[in-house]
Amino acid sequence: MERTVGNKCSLLLGTLLALACIALSEAHISMVYPLPRGHPFNPNTGLIDYNCRDAPLYDGCGGGIGKTFPCGGYPPDKQVVQSFHAGQVINVRFGNAQYGSPGQPQLTPSSNQARHAGGMCEFSLSYDQGKTFGVFARYHGPCLDMYYDWPVKLPEDLPSCDSCIFGQRSWINAAATQAEFYMGCADIKIVGKSGAGGVLPPEIGNTPLRLANMPGQSYYHAPGDQFGNTRSNGPNPAEV
Repeated sequence: MERTVGNKCSLLLGTLLALACIALSEAHISMVYPLPRGHPFNPNTGLIDYNCRDAPLYDGCGGGIGKTFPCGGYPPDKQVVQSFHAGQVINVRFGNAQYGSPGQPQLTPSSNQARHAGGMCEFSLSYDQGKTFGVFARYHGPCLDMYYDWPVKLPEDLPSCDSCIFGQRSWINAAATQAEFYMGCADIKIVGKSGAGGVLPPEIGNTPLRLANMPGQSYYHAPGDQFGNTRSNGPNPAEV
């Protein structure tokens, strides 16, 4: 069942609403490896976001409409230092402002991660600074979960790129009460094929992101799991 989602975001004014936004952002999840744009632990980020880094797109966090597509509206890193090879497996990790950071409690199987019963995670690449994204890996069901690493393999035939975007975790959650879309981006270099024209291979470039739950897009909940906000069964090896 699909319906068009209107712009549910409202302008946030005043200290109380700002604090409510901070509390909301801490109850969600974002990628921590590769280091994404906007993350306080990223020394090269063009903008540090302490309050809304874990929030979904277009939820009003931070004022106005909130984070926007693509990449939450964050600017590119000041310097691209994260480098990977074509064919390499990246062990993507997730976290939030409540668990795992220095001085904060450690995650346990019963911790409330606000993972919303999982859903679908898509991992994509952009060779044109976010104008287009091509999906190269997906996880269904338990994704995402901070308790596990989520390995994704970069395609073997990727061309080299000095400034690409790793579109981490375009996440459509499963909880029926949470019509949300999450996205973050890491600026990376890729060491791959030379003389390949600097564009994504057709099988990736022709596989767009599944956009939903934001202005102008349809309403969609991806099938999830039975574990709610606690630890799931983790990645399905068949989907790596």
